[in-house]
Amino acid sequence: MADNRDTHRTQDLTRRAFLGGTAAAAATAILAACGSSSTATSTPAPTKAPAAAASPAVGAASPAAVATTAPTTAAAATTGTSPTTAPATTGSTSAAPTAAAAAGTPKKGGVLKMGLQGDPVALDPHSTSLTATNHIVEHIYGRLVTIDATLSPQPDLAQSWDISSDGLVYTFKLRQGVKFHKGQPFVAGDVKYSYERVLDPKTKSTSTAGLSSIDKIETPDDSTVKITLKKPNAAFLVGLWSPNYAIVKKEDVDKNGDLTKTANGTGPFMFKDYTPNTKLTLVKNPNYWDTGKPYLDGIEMTPVPDDTARSTAIRTGTVDFVEYAPAKDIPQLKADKTLTIAGDQNTNIRYLGFNLTQKDKPWANPKVRQAISLAMDRQAIVDAAFYGLAIPTLTVFPPGYWATLDTKVPPQDIKGAKAMLADAGFGSGFKTAIKTWSSYPFLSNAALAVQDQLKQIGITADVLPEDNGTFIADNNAKNYEMLVSGTSGYTDPNDIMLSNFGTGLASNNSGYSNPNFDKLVSDGVAVSKQDDRKKVYAQLQQILLADNPWVMLYVGSQYEAMKSYVKGYVHNATGTNIGLKETWLDK
Repeated sequence: MADNRDTHRTQDLTRRAFLGGTAAAAATAILAACGSSSTATSTPAPTKAPAAAASPAVGAASPAAVATTAPTTAAAATTGTSPTTAPATTGSTSAAPTAAAAAGTPKKGGVLKMGLQGDPVALDPHSTSLTATNHIVEHIYGRLVTIDATLSPQPDLAQSWDISSDGLVYTFKLRQGVKFHKGQPFVAGDVKYSYERVLDPKTKSTSTAGLSSIDKIETPDDSTVKITLKKPNAAFLVGLWSPNYAIVKKEDVDKNGDLTKTANGTGPFMFKDYTPNTKLTLVKNPNYWDTGKPYLDGIEMTPVPDDTARSTAIRTGTVDFVEYAPAKDIPQLKADKTLTIAGDQNTNIRYLGFNLTQKDKPWANPKVRQAISLAMDRQAIVDAAFYGLAIPTLTVFPPGYWATLDTKVPPQDIKGAKAMLADAGFGSGFKTAIKTWSSYPFLSNAALAVQDQLKQIGITADVLPEDNGTFIADNNAKNYEMLVSGTSGYTDPNDIMLSNFGTGLASNNSGYSNPNFDKLVSDGVAVSKQDDRKKVYAQLQQILLADNPWVMLYVGSQYEAMKSYVKGYVHNATGTNIGLKETWLDK
């Protein structure tokens, strides 16, 4: 049975990854893109990364790795050192420390029964950015790069890469002998097709932002992909880890029209079947390129959106593992000696958003949005929605994150909010509706708290919870007035700023547009030093505080709960469950 050290080790690593790892990932991309070799120490920066160390033998203890990997990566961001060439790797490339080695010798076999927070709705990685979908397709499809527990880019389908000195050309060398689950060979053309499919307006992808800096994609041969950018982009490389940039096979799209009901990737698990709102089954890929992985024979995923039902399922053993362990039950789950808890602060933001395309509505006036921000008691929202296991925030990034703007969360100011509403011409208030997710109580409960606080300044709001599919459709079509929602999984501050607030992007569901903001977003990925980037992101956050396209509410912690016989899993600060590739059952 796992002891509390498993939980504490995971939480400590995740916190260090959150505070410094994202900075390291950004620094690697920035400095590599600009060909920088500057350093604040007397040790010269390497121009080529050393070969990756071999993974420890199965069962070898590696407590030192857990203690040192994250700080080493964070140090790279501090000193300014960065390789311009990624390491070539063979065999296992799991650079992130995991609990597997420390927990004992991994055992192969067994099916993990997993309780999901939400139903995935559809399986096409390019046409949806729903978290519930990403938590499925991330196991099925490979990407050019993955991330480790420090949120730094690591080789996946790309075995190595070089970045030109001007930061414009990324040359990826692909793994040889990799096959899709249906037997087709993986070649460079698959990468080119996949990225161009994301960018094709016909796909209606809401994930184009991360690839929007691409000028052209060339495939000199089947094992080489050459991507030329329009201008240097410090966030480009690490952003390629996203499940939304999964590598798919063109013939599968041609045959099926899209990939909403089928999946054929190169990842550790293969798609078997899916019954909406009931069960999705994955089975082990016996030909996975990472030798010996995965350990599990399969994963049976059951949507359990109700918090109480999900907690009951893990405590009674109906499932072995649940994502989004309910915040209200964390104390009881931690006290249960049959369980292990993983988790900590995540890269997410929960917010009250406005449809700014509705020019005739009260919230089209920035003063109204500012008044609403003043009316928010963010701590009360955290207590109602997350039972205190979250951080109230005024800005898009949380305290401690390298790109955050240091601000204090002000107390609720009802008097000031009413005065500002009156100044905007809405002294008597108005009526509106707030849409939110029915599958995520930490959002629907937040919406109810917001509703109560709006009432205090004369705004009457109906709360309209919607299932995943309906909410996504309404959100993308801008069929809402206000909404309480969230976004998560960012590895670089540009992920948030460009995707959600860049003028004209499909992922900018509020319709926000500010030319000065757009220019600063470009500046934020063009500069080479983290301190310079921090200054840019401070300006961007100040603009958001003035314009309030979103009223920021809180940053939530995220936890997974698992039976003590579930070994090797490590929580990742983005909320991804890619650690299941390393997970095994000790029974």
